[in-house]
Amino acid sequence: MWKLDSKEGIICSGAASICLAIAYLIIFANLRGLSYNFGVHIASLQIISSAVLIVGSTKERHKLFVPWMITTAMFLYLMGYSSIVLLAMGDGLIVMFFAAPMIGCLGMTFYAVQKGFRRMRKDGQPPKYADMQVKSILVNPI
Repeated sequence: MWKLDSKEGIICSGAASICLAIAYLIIFANLRGLSYNFGVHIASLQIISSAVLIVGSTKERHKLFVPWMITTAMFLYLMGYSSIVLLAMGDGLIVMFFAAPMIGCLGMTFYAVQKGFRRMRKDGQPPKYADMQVKSILVNPI
């Protein structure tokens, strides 16, 4: 079994994020009590940034993880807000069977991608000059 912060796990996180954003668009399209237009924009950004995450993971470029982390944070906020509004409207079943597991899944993938981002950033740092060996022969350019 592979870890979520590995290359394959991050690719799977991106694919799961695309699926969850599409599921959000399908399920919440019928609930007009929510600010659905804002949700469409965030979900579309989530789909685009998930594609960027998959590309960044395959090419092992940790800087391409950042857009996904930003949009996932916004998407998690949107899902939390939607859950509170749905609970206030009396639709607890949608929250219990869709929104809460979705928030949990995205939270786990967010943590795993952030962990992979830190690991890749730490591994890709240039060498420190204090650790380099000093040349024994000094070359005079004149």
